[in-house]
Amino acid sequence: MRIKTSRLSFIAAAAIFFAALIPATSASAHAELETSNPEANSVVGAAPQVVSLTFGEKLMVLAGEDAANQVQVTDESKVRVDNGDYQVTGEVLTVSLKPELADGTYTVTYRVVSEDGHPIDGVYEFTVNGMARSGEATPMAVDDGSPMPMLYQSNEETSEGNGAAIGWSVAAGAVVVGVAMFFLFRKLRARSQQK
Repeated sequence: MRIKTSRLSFIAAAAIFFAALIPATSASAHAELETSNPEANSVVGAAPQVVSLTFGEKLMVLAGEDAANQVQVTDESKVRVDNGDYQVTGEVLTVSLKPELADGTYTVTYRVVSEDGHPIDGVYEFTVNGMARSGEATPMAVDDGSPMPMLYQSNEETSEGNGAAIGWSVAAGAVVVGVAMFFLFRKLRARSQQK
């Protein structure tokens, strides 16, 4: 009977281990912006024809629901310079731009929904500067001491709340499994003593 008890202990420990991994894995599986074209905070010599955003997983596409995934490009005056014809292909969201954009800084604002239903939004800028194309651009300082720009901002309150909820869920699951194991071992011990 000693071998069966140690085998049950091993199985119970493995179950607790895998139960603890499940919430953490599903909570971290959200799409994040991996690359963009033009890149965030880049200086390009000519205005691109298309802005392309690539995420870490496929985006949700619902028939007739165009508002789920959106991207807008605006100039320094907050005037839209995209054509509003955004398209989703797997994990890539694209939108075409109006022709002959002037030199200046452009803001890309996006909101997407990953396949698991989690919304992600963010903002970044790129600059069009014809002098960069001609080789006459003034060299830029590598480190000017300014804070690093964020590709997108996360809501700290929501992030902390989600982490606490996940932690409490794991703790509650461990307590439930522990209580169940206690009663199971108690019942097994009572049976072995009766024999």
